[in-house]
Amino acid sequence: MFNYNLPNGGLHARCYINSNSEIKFDPPVYEQRYTTTIRILEDPHWGHKFRKVVDFGCAEMRLLSLLRRTKGIEHILEVDIDENLLRSYKQRAEPLVSDYLNKRETPLRIDLLQGSIDTPADQLLNVDAVIALEIIEHLYPKTLENTPKNIFGFMQPKLAIFSTPNSEFNVLFEPLLANGFRHDDHKFEWKRSEFEDWALNICQQYPNYKVAFMGVGDAPPDRKDIGNVTQMAIFARCDLLDLSLHNELLPSKVAVDFGPEADIRYKEIFTVDFPVYIDERSKNQKILDEARYQISRCRRIDRYFNCDLRIYKVPLIVLRDYIENIGATMPELLAVLKENDIEVKEEYIILPEYDEDDFSYRQYDDCYDKELGVWNDAGYDETGNDDERGACGGYSHTKGDTNYDSEENWD
Repeated sequence: MFNYNLPNGGLHARCYINSNSEIKFDPPVYEQRYTTTIRILEDPHWGHKFRKVVDFGCAEMRLLSLLRRTKGIEHILEVDIDENLLRSYKQRAEPLVSDYLNKRETPLRIDLLQGSIDTPADQLLNVDAVIALEIIEHLYPKTLENTPKNIFGFMQPKLAIFSTPNSEFNVLFEPLLANGFRHDDHKFEWKRSEFEDWALNICQQYPNYKVAFMGVGDAPPDRKDIGNVTQMAIFARCDLLDLSLHNELLPSKVAVDFGPEADIRYKEIFTVDFPVYIDERSKNQKILDEARYQISRCRRIDRYFNCDLRIYKVPLIVLRDYIENIGATMPELLAVLKENDIEVKEEYIILPEYDEDDFSYRQYDDCYDKELGVWNDAGYDETGNDDERGACGGYSHTKGDTNYDSEENWD
């Protein structure tokens, strides 16, 4: 086993009994499951190593809208046994208008596949993370028996997340259905000890994996003894935990013997590649473009202007987060600034009061005397309106001062 806690203190959720004596969760438990799953995948502890992800038992694909926005994921397999369900909700896998207007910087492919969680299909090769939420309780005994063999023997993912109902919580759900469970298709519902035994047995059979347990959906304050409404198991491959593998990872084709069948494939229902923007700029060019954009933005902020020296002093720290977002470091930024003759003194970028764009623009300003090469203030508002004054109280001749109505013919 290993210990795991969600980053940043976990979820903020509550459980309460309403006026009809019904137990309620805020947010709903399914949202808590989805959010917890995404938080696990996004945990920086893993280093964003999950490029290809499979969501078993995806049903209406409610999790997909979150998965497709998860950093690092480039290939999502939505797998369900019900082909009609996949076809009915196919539109949830399609790109939105916004995906065409604001294209991704990394590829994303989504495959809708009809098949079973225990089938060693070729499409499952090289999957990095497995999601299996509220599915194992729907499986028949033989399928449940073969599921660990497929996931941990054939696929060998870096991470696998399982969730299932905690039957100890059912005392708060009386009356249950005729089958004694929460759902009419459930084949079983486990206590916490039963779920833990199942997971720990998998780790014994596949020693390259460690497991951590957590719960979703808190019990009321006076019933903490029954645990959470949903129990989760997080299986992490030892190398993801910076531990040595007990056994060498074998090619999936020979890692497990499933009998005479070979080259099995799920039925392909739908495949889509999202529009992607390919940025062909060099790293230095990206740094320079970002720096110039942020510098230009800072020139519009009064507090960076030194009235005595008539210069802008922009703290380097202001650019740090923007530069790190494009995968660059502060030393790289300093090198690019120096290479492009952008002055840096101590911890500040030094900028003149006006740049070349300001100068070239002002030659078309009515207040610019081309012969003398100076700007005069003839014709400006002499009423002393402070709204028209710059950071230090002087009249501000900026691009926004131009009266475009007098310059353009709008016929």
